[in-house]
Amino acid sequence: MNTQTNTEVQRYLDRMRAALSDLPAVEVGEIMDDAGSHVVEVAEELGDEFSAEALAARLGSPEAYARELRAAAGYPPAAAPASTGGGGAALARFCFYALVAGVAAAFAFAASGGEHEQVTFLVAVCGLIAVALLFGRAGLVREVGNLPEASFARDAIAQAERSEAARVLAYLRTLQPGWWLLRALVILAAGFLLGISEFLVLALPLTALALLSGPRAKRDRRWLWISLPIGAFALGLFLTLFDAVFTHTYYRASVPQATYSATPDYPDNIYVFDKNGKALTDVYLYDEDGQPLESPWYGCASGVPRADNQYPKPQVERDGHGCREVDGVPFAVVIPTPTTSAPPTTTGPVPPSSPLPPSSESAPPATTGSVTTTG
Repeated sequence: MNTQTNTEVQRYLDRMRAALSDLPAVEVGEIMDDAGSHVVEVAEELGDEFSAEALAARLGSPEAYARELRAAAGYPPAAAPASTGGGGAALARFCFYALVAGVAAAFAFAASGGEHEQVTFLVAVCGLIAVALLFGRAGLVREVGNLPEASFARDAIAQAERSEAARVLAYLRTLQPGWWLLRALVILAAGFLLGISEFLVLALPLTALALLSGPRAKRDRRWLWISLPIGAFALGLFLTLFDAVFTHTYYRASVPQATYSATPDYPDNIYVFDKNGKALTDVYLYDEDGQPLESPWYGCASGVPRADNQYPKPQVERDGHGCREVDGVPFAVVIPTPTTSAPPTTTGPVPPSSPLPPSSESAPPATTGSVTTTG
């Protein structure tokens, strides 16, 4: 082909690529690889009779040919371009960052065992608004793709595909159907194994969306706003389940049960009161050898027990609204007052009586003298 032919062929292909710009970049590349070879073959067949009009007469306009290839590949028709007004860029940027925040919040919420509910709820609301805008406003997904932030992400992916990691990425791409099924199973299993009300409520609908959104996101990029957060949520749940199982197994294996077989188990909680019946908090208990009296305690954060000798431990309450830890003492006591009694009277030994002195009025004993007779 001469220079003029090359130029016209390139223009034809550029217009085709523009007509397919709403599809994922990877799919556009695959379509254009096949279509480009065919367009070049047709141009060479035309030879000296080649012109832009002759090429269009043979294949149709670039937009029409792109529509045929799109339909043959199973992609939906392109949305009709519509004027988005001055706020189009702002809406596109809102949708982009709603996707980024949704992926991060979904992963953090699942990996933490359901913490940060308020932040996660706010991000989820923003994500739902973004999904409604994308499905209700024609051409908005194309504007999101034209943002500098989205272009940077595409360039990073393209650079990774050209690096040494290309083989790994290609292999991971072949595992996508298996990942869609695996994440659905993880969400369903976590809903029943963890026993957390939030997960139980979300398990069934998220399982269905996990199976549905993956394949659709390959054909319609608007489904990425559903598929990517669900994938991040499933990954966080997997880490939570792994941590709970591994930690529980390690804790059971690390406690030498036989050593303490003769010692009764410690109670789950201990409440200490002073002599006036006032509850004491933040008390640390030790035995006669100075060893801490520890007992495992499971809080709301995860299935990992916390063993220490600080009492009393918070109460864990679970209901339809979730799990919460309640500090304090759930009851009051009355310490019995010891009864006071009079001390017993002690009687000392009686000293022996001293001999009485002789009375001055008593006559002295009579003395009998000898009588001498003089004859």
